[in-house]
Amino acid sequence: MVLIGASILSADFSNLKEELKKAEEAGVDFFHVDMMDGHFVPNISMGIGIAKHVKKLTSLPVEVHLMVENVDLFINEFKDMDYISFHIEAVKFPFRIINKINEIGAKPIVALNPATPIGRIEYILDEVYGVLVMTVEPGFAGQKFIPIMVKKIRKLKSMIVEGGHDVKIFVDGGINTETAPLAVKAGADAIIAASAIFGKDDIKEAVKALRESVGGENEIDRII
Repeated sequence: MVLIGASILSADFSNLKEELKKAEEAGVDFFHVDMMDGHFVPNISMGIGIAKHVKKLTSLPVEVHLMVENVDLFINEFKDMDYISFHIEAVKFPFRIINKINEIGAKPIVALNPATPIGRIEYILDEVYGVLVMTVEPGFAGQKFIPIMVKKIRKLKSMIVEGGHDVKIFVDGGINTETAPLAVKAGADAIIAASAIFGKDDIKEAVKALRESVGGENEIDRII
């Protein structure tokens, strides 16, 4: 089954507890928290406190997506998190970062910006839990899915299968009922949506629609 992650980037922060509850009841599989430093990406959002608050409010797994330059400075702050994603573009010594994440008990996920070739992560695939493929330029919610990223996901899937790697593909950016099937058909194991979940009036129906869009081969083949 394809996992659905709800990115709180589009949630109503004045009523976050209720928003998380609605998403849980709707059947999402995990929550995704974007942490931006205003340097790696041109925006600032959700500091350490927000991620810890989300973890306290839910029983679901929480993934922290570090869109920051100084990755190693933040890792120890997220000892209670389930997954920590870091950008390969931001680190010189990825094995060191992966080891630090493992040491605090979280699962490491390496993230790739749209224009970053998958060859950058070839030699760490056996060391990470997952690869997060960004299908928009990171930093802002509500952007449109970049179509050529379907090819990138497919190529990454082939690399994983041919190399016998045990690693999951996460896809984030512009995910909705039209683009989710494209990502899944290409090889995604998990899709992450922000405005397609929290930007809708009925969160339960939004998650249901996403789930149904990737729930059957016939529907996926029709869209492809």
